[in-house]
Amino acid sequence: MPSKPNVVHIYSCFTTGSDSTVSLIEVSISPGIPTFSVIGLCDSSIRESQGRIRSAFKSAGFTMPKGHITIGISPAYMRKAGSGFDLPMAMGILFCSGQLYLPPDSRIYAEGELSLGGDIIGTPGSCLRLKTVRDMDFDYKIIPASEASSAGISCFTGQAVNSLSDLNSLFEGGKYKETVFEYQKEKCDSDYIDISNLKGQEKAKRALLISAAGFHNLMLMGSPGCGKTLAGKMLAGILPELSSEELSDVYSITELLEGEEAKLCGERPVRLIGPNITVGKLVGNSSSLTPGELALANNGILFADELPLYSSEVIDFLRKPLEEHKVQMMRRGQLYSFDANFIFLGTGNPCKCGLFYESGDRCRCSANDIQRYMSKISGPFLERIDLISEMRSISGKDMAYIYVNDKGSESPSYKEIVQRCWETAHMRYGANYLNGTFPDEDIRDVLRVSEKAIKYASDTCDKGFFSARGFTRILRVARTIADIKGAADISVDDIAEAVQYRKRGF
Repeated sequence: MPSKPNVVHIYSCFTTGSDSTVSLIEVSISPGIPTFSVIGLCDSSIRESQGRIRSAFKSAGFTMPKGHITIGISPAYMRKAGSGFDLPMAMGILFCSGQLYLPPDSRIYAEGELSLGGDIIGTPGSCLRLKTVRDMDFDYKIIPASEASSAGISCFTGQAVNSLSDLNSLFEGGKYKETVFEYQKEKCDSDYIDISNLKGQEKAKRALLISAAGFHNLMLMGSPGCGKTLAGKMLAGILPELSSEELSDVYSITELLEGEEAKLCGERPVRLIGPNITVGKLVGNSSSLTPGELALANNGILFADELPLYSSEVIDFLRKPLEEHKVQMMRRGQLYSFDANFIFLGTGNPCKCGLFYESGDRCRCSANDIQRYMSKISGPFLERIDLISEMRSISGKDMAYIYVNDKGSESPSYKEIVQRCWETAHMRYGANYLNGTFPDEDIRDVLRVSEKAIKYASDTCDKGFFSARGFTRILRVARTIADIKGAADISVDDIAEAVQYRKRGF
């Protein structure tokens, strides 16, 4: 006959934004009128678990014990939500009532929602939770079988179960056996366009290469039909595939969003936004803590088409995420954050008619019209953009020559260069940083800038080409240009080229 401990301890986990917190669930059954109490700042989805547990017990052949059932979920000062506490609460009741054998001094982790029929169902955010507990010391780690893919991508080891009745064999029959979960990468349908299709736009192609090689923010401004939107699709095609850790991060965030299918493919996310975007859509839903476009673009690209048409509120809001690579939201007085480390790619026309860069006085806009059209893009926002490149229309004669002398596919060679630059940056900074994302502390020593190059950059700064913040960004871009060449140190030529991409042609 299994013993009946006074208080049973089961561990579980819950998500808060892009973080997760390990929770201790304590279950006690005392004599008295049958009641069911859950304490610890829990929302209705947790408090309603009594009905699901009661029905699941009946379906699985267990009985709801008589007496006063008290369940405490800590940390008590943090608000908790989600039906993933169903399984650990049910297990605690079964151990406490003696219906399941509790091995002495065992640390048990469990998560999962219970259906009325006794099935154990996975819940959103499982990848985040499993990454948090994968290295913790538990004797038993039990998860729903439907979370096997999340467990695989999280490098989690444990036991998957399908229903509440499976617990008998694990604890009564001693059949618990930790499994190393695996996942299969999916084949994603890619619509990336080869960069060779960007005909006659050598400066823009170079800017795309530098942006991809250093993870730098980029803005392409040019005439209608010159290939700005096309270039945005090409940028994603020359970026390396997601690493296992990055894939885990992307999968975790997408998994939190209702209606968005999380895919296990190596392609980097590309989030396309338009002029009708709002700050709320960028941040996400604070009431349900679901991520917005900024978090969903993490480790990928945020593509803002027709940027001059955006509201000033949206453009100015983007300044902080572009600087800190995080987005924050407030819920009930508590601050939550999501990682938002992406390449920002903005495109747009330089004026209302779009012909400002064209030769032959084709632009019909006055200086005041141009200033008014571009006024929403503030100077502080532009300080966060590393590369600005103009694009012009190509004449029919030049286009015919370009097509006759077509070089063929170029994206594979671009991708090889980008991959090599990323490997160089990872050796320099560590696996989590690139030239565009490395923290500013001691950046000069790390970037290896000669005194001659530093003096040239400071002289250019004095001439008014960029600010103190822009000075650091010039060094970052120059470091990427040097990496593309395979140079150990940043030269004056690297600084000069980086400066060319800071000049604003509007």
